[in-house]
Amino acid sequence: MRANLPVLDPMSRRVRLAIGILGGLTVAVTVGVVVALRQLEPRLHAWVISTLTQSLESEIELGPVGLSWYPLRLTARDLIVRHHGRTDIPPLLVVSSFTVDLQPGDLWGSTVEHVHVDGMEIHIPPRDQVTGKRPMPKITMGHGPRDDSGARVVVRRLTATNTRLVMVPRIEGKNPKVWDIFELEIENLSSTSESPFRAALVNPIPYGRIESTGRFGPWRSDEPSLTALAGEYTFAADLGTIDGLEGQLNAVGQMNGVLEKIATGGETRTEAFRLTELNGRSLPLTTAYEAVVDGTKGDVDLTRVDVALGRSHFHATGTVEGTKGIRGKRIVVNVTSKDADLAELLQLVSKDGPPPAVGMVTLDAAFDLPQGAAKVLDRVTIEGSVGADRLMFTDSGVQEKIDTLSRRAQGRPNDQTIDEVASHVSSRFALRKGVLSYDGLTFDVQGATVRLNGSHALRSKTLALSGEVLLTASASQTLTGLKSWLLKPLDPLLRKHGAGTRLVIRVEGTQDKPKVTLDLGKTIRSN
Repeated sequence: MRANLPVLDPMSRRVRLAIGILGGLTVAVTVGVVVALRQLEPRLHAWVISTLTQSLESEIELGPVGLSWYPLRLTARDLIVRHHGRTDIPPLLVVSSFTVDLQPGDLWGSTVEHVHVDGMEIHIPPRDQVTGKRPMPKITMGHGPRDDSGARVVVRRLTATNTRLVMVPRIEGKNPKVWDIFELEIENLSSTSESPFRAALVNPIPYGRIESTGRFGPWRSDEPSLTALAGEYTFAADLGTIDGLEGQLNAVGQMNGVLEKIATGGETRTEAFRLTELNGRSLPLTTAYEAVVDGTKGDVDLTRVDVALGRSHFHATGTVEGTKGIRGKRIVVNVTSKDADLAELLQLVSKDGPPPAVGMVTLDAAFDLPQGAAKVLDRVTIEGSVGADRLMFTDSGVQEKIDTLSRRAQGRPNDQTIDEVASHVSSRFALRKGVLSYDGLTFDVQGATVRLNGSHALRSKTLALSGEVLLTASASQTLTGLKSWLLKPLDPLLRKHGAGTRLVIRVEGTQDKPKVTLDLGKTIRSN
């Protein structure tokens, strides 16, 4: 018995034939596309070099280039861009790898939809200090004259990861200014117009994150350091990454200028600023500042800094500068104040009990904090003059001694109307390695002047001072009764230097419990 075999009508045979032909065509097209892409890659390599050469006016070196069809994407590696072919400075641009997302028409046009770059390092070369430009060496790489007639490329969106921006210093012996940018996005990047950007950076010291948005460009291919930059930024940092400090800093600011010189201004706030080495209390710290950043040196000119530390106010100008081979920045500023709160400043250096004194402080000082790994108190140097008006002591026993000194110095030892006497203090001083040295420390109350020289160790809080006490009254007038009569023979011996009485003293002990002793021998012998 014969099996019943299906019978194909002519139409079915035609369909199968058509499917077979289409399948063959698909394989052929696929093979053709692969072959075509491989043949296109050398042309793409030349196209990328030509486009970047024209856009950046630089000599280009490029590694392998690949192209995928779906999605349409160009990939490339090992890009090196030498600004005007220069070999005397680092390359303008070095890129580990990048991908270009394309639309079909982009291969014949001047617009690119999206470029993603990874492992990019940008070196911005300096200008010559005298002429404003460095002489450009002749290009000797064998390329013919550049054709600038073609259209410059426009990148609709550029994203970058692991980016480093290096400002090459124009001064010998300076470290380059380096910015590590871990997120970067630029829109409509071209050489003819400015481009919006967003960037996230890491600041090493104090460690923190900088978020910035603004506008960049147009790119100055003749002088990259003159490319315009403007925008806003925020900065959140941990001051504890500087040994000896504590506090969380938050800053907002604006910037405007060109890469080699950016004017910036803003405000910072640290809710609980503390000097950890001195075991003092924390105070709120705010600043408002204006500065100019020199990108070619990485230095900052602080044209105005207004500081509020608790109830105290300070004004500062100065520089933040680097030194080649040394990590970090040196801070050199001049600081002035007419209304610093003495009680709060004393609490900043010691939180043991209430502040020993209250009053208003004036200050004019030079502050120098070099780079280094040592604690802040070991590195900082401060020199200047300080004064304290309306000085009163919080300890009733100490204040009573000041009142008694004023009564006796005026020759009125029993006059109880002389009470709550305010003092005035002034001195030249220098702080080095945590030790304050006083030159001409003067303590004035009505009827008496104390003049001292010596030192005050901030860590141990110990005092080592010596000097003189000058009283308006004679020695016998400082007391009453029999003691007054006993001192009368000493009046001529102690009446010196235009004062009714001159005594030589030493001040020792600690800042909380000073010990004052009379050096009788020097008092009698001194002229």
